[in-house]
Order: sequence, then C-alpha cells, then structure tokens
Amino acid sequence: MSNSREPRPLPRPVRWVAMFMAFVFVISLGVIITHVNRSDAGRQDRSSSSDAGTKAGDTGSRRGSGGYRGLQAAGIPVPGDWSRQSLVSATRTGGESSDVGQAPVGGRGGPVDVALDTVDAILDPTPSDEEWNQTMQNLFQPDIAGASHGQGNMARYWWRQRRFNADKLCTGVSKDMLLIQSYDCSTDHRFQGKSEETIKDTQYWDPASAFFDVPQSIGEHVTSSTDPQTVISRYYDAVAIPMDDGVWYVTVDCPAMADQPFLDKNGDEMQAASAADMPDGTKFWISSVSSVGVGTNQRPCQPVEITVAGQTPFWYIGTNDDD
Repeated sequence: MSNSREPRPLPRPVRWVAMFMAFVFVISLGVIITHVNRSDAGRQDRSSSSDAGTKAGDTGSRRGSGGYRGLQAAGIPVPGDWSRQSLVSATRTGGESSDVGQAPVGGRGGPVDVALDTVDAILDPTPSDEEWNQTMQNLFQPDIAGASHGQGNMARYWWRQRRFNADKLCTGVSKDMLLIQSYDCSTDHRFQGKSEETIKDTQYWDPASAFFDVPQSIGEHVTSSTDPQTVISRYYDAVAIPMDDGVWYVTVDCPAMADQPFLDKNGDEMQAASAADMPDGTKFWISSVSSVGVGTNQRPCQPVEITVAGQTPFWYIGTNDDD
C-alpha cells in the first residue's frame, strides 16, 4: 500500500481563519497603496518602544557564530534564507507605491531566526554546566507586559536527549498543533516535504485561542471601539519546532512593533516616517500590516518562553473538545 500524499485538514480553528487571512492580505495591499503616506502622528509612542528595546536577549550574541552546535546535535535545520521573515514590500515609483507583494527581508531579528538561536543555546553541548546554567538564566526576557515565563525546570540531561522529529506535526491530535499553520502530511501521519518546511511561525492569532496581558502604556492608547487584543497580539509571534517528545513552542515578543518602522532589504529600520519621504526607486518592507511580531536589526524579537513535552504556552486559552 503506497503512501498517498493527502494534505492534512487544517487544524481547528484554522479552517475559518484561512479564508479570513486571504481577505486580510488583499485588504493590506490596499492599505499600503492608499495609506502608506501616513505621518508619525499615527504611530505608537516611541518612548514605550525605547523601554522595550532595552531588553536584550542572549540570542543576539549567537548570531553569526555559524556553529549552531546545539541545533546540529539535535538534527534541527539551521537558519538560512528559508528562516527569514517575509513581509509586504513595495517600491517607490513616480511618487506612488508599486510592485506591492510579499517578500523575504534580510536580517536575523525575525521570529524564526530568534527561536532557532534560542533553541541552539539550550541544546549546545559544548559549554560547561556552569556556563549553561548562566545562559539559561539570561536567555528569556519578560514579555511586553513585564511578566516572566522562562524555560521550565528541566535538567540539562533531559534537553540533551531530545531530537528533531518532523512527523510529530502529523499526529492528527489537534491540541498538538496550537499555531495557525498547515503542513503536508500523508495518510499514515508522515510529514511530506523538507525539514525546513516544518519550522514555521503563526500566521495570525486566533482570538478564541490566545490572550495576552495589555500593559497600561499600550492600553491607554487603544480606543474603546478597538479590542486591545488586536493591538497587543501583534507584538508577539510563536514558532513551532517538532521534536521527539512533541511540538515545542518558542514565543517571542517584538518591541519594534511599538512604532512599526519601515525596513530596508537588510532588515534595518529606515528613518522615513512615510513612503512619501523616500526617493524614487526605494524598495521598502512594511511592518505595519503584519498580523504578528516583526523584528529588525536594531530591535530584534526576543524570546520570552519555550514550552515542551505537551506544556501549554502562557498565551493559549483555547480548548478542543474533539480530543
């Protein structure tokens, strides 16, 4: 009997979100073309982003090392072009924004890269136990609301036994897949595709499954007609990594979303307050239409939690009656 490649049905509550996301993307393109020339008055207060930006995670020091000994020891794909964040981009042409579409942007501050750096630091077999303990103390930062979540109390021995297992994405148990994503699985629950295609961040936060505390510095700027969750959730992203004991979730927050800067091709923040300030021929990436957190080289996303072995992320409030 052959392994037929039947796509796995989208996990609940993804089925209704898939159509919504297509709609959101189309609307986003319209927003860029008609409203990208906004002034700084419409952005979040930069003072709050400066406070958030001072929280620097340990993962930044690992970028560019090229070793990734922890990821390699566990068989996890190492970062590359595939792990770059993809945002809506446009080119300034004749005073208008043209060539609007989704495209990857440079830099190593995006959610997937930061999540992989975090897991690499945890699984790296080369530091002494004392050095590793210090790394674990410094690795996770408080979230946007100031709450700490951390990495749990598993012994280093336990971490070092873990191995990458792509098939864990195809178990058919919907509670094992908390992110809004889809994967190509066979009828006998085998993952079909490249290893890099298993590691994804969420596309959109389902308001029935996720909840984030809203700090006063952000909540006081949200009007009474707006659900604060639609604002605060855009500071966060979560990345799923399938391992032998189940799917791991690395949650990151992204301070740059406080004022949603434009990015250049390298992932650096641009000084322009609006597209109208850019010369013709400038290609730029827009963070303001992203449904999840965006990292820049100046303000990378930072890890706030990792959950493993069936643990539930701090933001997850959804339930599934089918299991």
